[in-house]
Amino acid sequence: MIPQIMGTIVVVWTTITIIVLKVFDIVLTMTNGQWNTEVLANLMFDWMFRGGGDFGRGAAIAIIIMIAVLPIMIWNIRQANAERKGGH
Repeated sequence: MIPQIMGTIVVVWTTITIIVLKVFDIVLTMTNGQWNTEVLANLMFDWMFRGGGDFGRGAAIAIIIMIAVLPIMIWNIRQANAERKGGH
């Protein structure tokens, strides 16, 4: 059963990951990270650009976010190329 719906599972997983990463602007606009609404990207933004003064930590968070997204990007690119070559 799982192998038959693996494509759907990965598409939903990718969509959820993108939405989670895009929530940064909503949190920044609505609450500015107060009241326990801070997300990882908000923390990075504070340390890098708002005078948190720790550029190293902000850069490390940016790299962690990139490493977390990289496998999803690679898988999606490979799937798109396979579909293009397969003629689907």
